[in-house]
Amino acid sequence: MNALIPLWRRAITAEVCWLTAEGDPAAVAATPLLDRDVPCVALPYSRAGEVAGLRDAEQVAFAVTDSRSLRPGVPAMAVVGAVSVLDDTEGDHFVVELLKQELVKFPPTRTLADSPLLCRENWWWLPRLIIRLERVTRLLELPPRTNPARHGLLVRERDATLAPGVVEVLDGRHDRLPLRDAGGKALRGDGGPALVFGYDYSMPDLERWETWSRGGRLLGDELVVERRSGSPDADLSPLSLLGRVRRQREMSRECKRNILAAQRRG
Repeated sequence: MNALIPLWRRAITAEVCWLTAEGDPAAVAATPLLDRDVPCVALPYSRAGEVAGLRDAEQVAFAVTDSRSLRPGVPAMAVVGAVSVLDDTEGDHFVVELLKQELVKFPPTRTLADSPLLCRENWWWLPRLIIRLERVTRLLELPPRTNPARHGLLVRERDATLAPGVVEVLDGRHDRLPLRDAGGKALRGDGGPALVFGYDYSMPDLERWETWSRGGRLLGDELVVERRSGSPDADLSPLSLLGRVRRQREMSRECKRNILAAQRRG
């Protein structure tokens, strides 16, 4: 845990990955925050569906692999352990402990919650799903992802253990996707479920943050693709004013719907 904290404090983006109860790999990208020196991420409720299977996961990895969040010559890192999930449906914990950090690291939050007036107007942005890394069982050093369109986080199970890695996608156009381990090792996929996950974002505003993934089964050094999401070559140009308004309305709608559902559950 101690090795991760300085990196988590410095990083702008990070990844959380896990295996669902059914054994399927999953991953999300998020803003790394520290909750009283405990690494965490705080997702708005518009993203509740992305982490629906996380609560039942026995192993979860927190990772920083994007080279833009790493000092030159410093390896990427992933730690595997157990997490807790807090439904902060009122946003009280987020506002007190985490909002100031997010205002620094994630500029879009400044347009929604950078003053008491904005916090009242955009109250739906403050309730969060707070995922905290409570216990670490393994620490892994990984090669950095230096090319967002070609490098991805590989999520799979090996020897009954969550095993994140970094791979280069050699050709993303076919249903059989050749991969190369960024550290030069043979992947030796045994046909089990695997996910390649990546993302890119506009700098320095992070207004556009686009993810992509390819899921299927890993045979040797090749992913047999069964599911596709997003594009590694996503457009990161600025949104129009109308595009920003539409995006905010959609986020507001999804946040309110999922906050209400969480409050009813509990």
